[in-house]
Amino acid sequence: MLEENKRIARAYFEALDAEKSPPASICTPDFVLHIAGNPDMDMATAKTFTKDLVAAVPDLSHPIVELVAEGDKVCYRGRYEGTQTGSYLGAAQTSGQLSATGMGMLRIADGKVAEVWIWPDTMTVMQQLGVLPPQS
Repeated sequence: MLEENKRIARAYFEALDAEKSPPASICTPDFVLHIAGNPDMDMATAKTFTKDLVAAVPDLSHPIVELVAEGDKVCYRGRYEGTQTGSYLGAAQTSGQLSATGMGMLRIADGKVAEVWIWPDTMTVMQQLGVLPPQS
């Protein structure tokens, strides 16, 4: 069961990268996306959020570095990578590379993703966008 839950978590991110949208086909009808600093999102809101993000970073990808499973939860350590070609988070288009780490957890229910919690390294992203000064 734990290996199957890890497979489902990996499939979620692979489909997210391929479809450039949360993959509703492998999520429960009551799916909730929790991103630190943002209100909780249902599937429709998560799709809009992702559409806006992908408009600014069209080659966005989520390489997974590590998965750890326990019960119905899968924790991941991964990266957020892409090229900013549009305005995002108040930052003008830079065509700069974004590369930041993140951690999160998925809850699997009946073989589908029911919830995703994400804690991205927003500070690094804001520095790479030029919104915040680089760390000295």
